Amino acid sequence: MQGTLDQSLEDAVVTARQTAAMQGYALLEGQSTPKLLVFKKGASAFSWGSQLTVAFHVVSETETGMTITADETWAIFDWGRGTRAARKLLDTLGAKRAY
Repeated sequence: MQGTLDQSLEDAVVTARQTAAMQGYALLEGQSTPKLLVFKKGASAFSWGSQLTVAFHVVSETETGMTITADETWAIFDWGRGTRAARKLLDTLGAKRAY
């Protein structure tokens, strides 16, 4: 899932970290870089855990592009949960989704 955010790269990274934390995701510091954030959510009644990876790229000084990939732990099919989680993160950030 891809989208753009009307913020500088630095602001977009901070906003994404805060928003993901509000949605229950923890940042995996050891797997993240300044332009790539990896978030993990633990097991629940419907999942053995999930991971969102957010890759950032500069579009302009005031616009940042994002690509979000989702992965479910120990699931053959995620039944759309990953797509919904990526979409929810983009929507909560106020990003414009690329279709």
